Amino acid sequence: MDLGPLVSFPEGSPVLRKPTAGSGATSRRFVCVRSGDAVHALDDRCPHQGYPLSQGSVRDGVLTCEWHNWKFDLKTGGCLFGGEPVRRYPTRVVEGRVHLDTTLDVSRESERFVAGIRAALLDDDPARALREALRLGALTQARRGRGLGDLKDGLGVLALDGAERAQWGFDHGLALLADTCTWASRGWIDAAEAFVAAAAAVAEPSRNRSPRPVIAHDVDRADEPNAVAEDLIAERREDAESRVRHLVRTRGALATARAALVPYVSRRLLDYGHGTIFLAKALELEARFPRAAEALMAAVTLQLAWATDELALPPFTTTREAVVAVDGLAPSPRPSPSKGAGRRARDFDRPAYEAAVLEGERAGVDATLAALREGGDPVALLRAIGHAAAVRLARFDRAWEERTDAEVGVLDVTHAVTFVDAAIALSTAQPFDVVARFAVAGAGFVGKLRKADTATVESSPSARDASAGASLIDAVRARDVVRARSIADTLDAEGRRTAYRDIAPFAAFEAAVRPIFYAHTVKTTEALRRLEENDPQADGVYLRACVSYVVPRRRERAFARTAAIARSFLANGRPPVGLY
Repeated sequence: MDLGPLVSFPEGSPVLRKPTAGSGATSRRFVCVRSGDAVHALDDRCPHQGYPLSQGSVRDGVLTCEWHNWKFDLKTGGCLFGGEPVRRYPTRVVEGRVHLDTTLDVSRESERFVAGIRAALLDDDPARALREALRLGALTQARRGRGLGDLKDGLGVLALDGAERAQWGFDHGLALLADTCTWASRGWIDAAEAFVAAAAAVAEPSRNRSPRPVIAHDVDRADEPNAVAEDLIAERREDAESRVRHLVRTRGALATARAALVPYVSRRLLDYGHGTIFLAKALELEARFPRAAEALMAAVTLQLAWATDELALPPFTTTREAVVAVDGLAPSPRPSPSKGAGRRARDFDRPAYEAAVLEGERAGVDATLAALREGGDPVALLRAIGHAAAVRLARFDRAWEERTDAEVGVLDVTHAVTFVDAAIALSTAQPFDVVARFAVAGAGFVGKLRKADTATVESSPSARDASAGASLIDAVRARDVVRARSIADTLDAEGRRTAYRDIAPFAAFEAAVRPIFYAHTVKTTEALRRLEENDPQADGVYLRACVSYVVPRRRERAFARTAAIARSFLANGRPPVGLY
């Protein structure tokens, strides 16, 4: 593109140049600065908010935007103060006239935008990350993902960056990313809004933290899947991560998880269920962003390596012993569809089983072991446990969150729901004993939370009053939990399916402020939807649990509680009140 004679460019001052009419690029604008016999050319629009750089100032080879003081190196386009760099174009002078080359190196530009996203995440700046992700998407439209539009590649960068920089391994931000990508793919939420929410959640715990070093340990590769578990038990974290990276490169992420990690987590209740939950979410992300597979599986391995095994603690002795007892069970032969399947389904008294799970830990694990000994399908038991977990969440006593002597909150109960949902997802292609252990752990977990149930029943408007002239989403946005539950109770199966879609934007973007809270809100809403969708005996309990959890305003920072617990502990040395 001919920009005119060199003599028309003043030394050291920015000038605007636009293509001439008929050149086919009349919307393009360039800021040009002459330095001797050379001319620097950059995009005229500041990458921050689009103000014209041609109205800026130049000093010592640095171009400054007059609106917000962002500063750019004329020789590279790099941003010296502010955020994103500005695109720079090569120029040359031919016979006294300045020519500009507008050809883009797509590969190089992609690398620049990826680096820009990661730099923004390092600074915990989601808005800047989104701008760079949209630029990346506009450049790589051929790789668009269904429902994710131009943000497919940018969301993949979030997955990779979060996995590589999470200090203690896979965390809530990555779990949120998995679910918001699912919702955006369905068209339930806007992909750009999903990106901002996920970027904030991914970046918050690793602000200003560089990627973890990748350490290749020289370990014995014999019987490697079993050796991963041995390394995790012995807290040889770097060895475990090194093995998993090797397995992912040679076998793939799904095969690695099924052979090495799922059997390990089935014997434990890690970090209040997070070990199982995060493994399932890591596989969801890997399926969507295969380029991040190794980093994701390494991150989840690191999380497992640091996790506390709740079953090893004294309060969970009953569940721990029951999980061990599963090893002595032999699965009964599967009945043929014509002879035994119907009989087995009739023999399983699901209401009685769920009542046992809700009664408490001992009753729940005993009923589970009894059902397994009788040849019960552990996945069917998990579905019943998931329904019981939804009942428990719907019953949660909000008074716990007002107490200053307890560290109990609704998030504790949501873990039971999301743990069971993840256990079902991980049970695919697993042997009987692995799935049976998940069922026992799930029953014990849900039973253990019985103290969270409310002792009183809130009054509700009648079904007629609840549905007259009101919609569920209106009640949700009004934070009217009583009316929302009453409307939810009137919906049929199709109405409940629609309700989850309508609630999704509120759950993702309005229900909470802190990333850990909206991560739980999204994760729990999606888990309840999946449990209902896959439960042949589904009823309104799942949606009731969803609105009971999502709608109320909750304290996201309990200053009084924190202060009271600290004072109490320093005074008497006793832990705060808990659920068990």
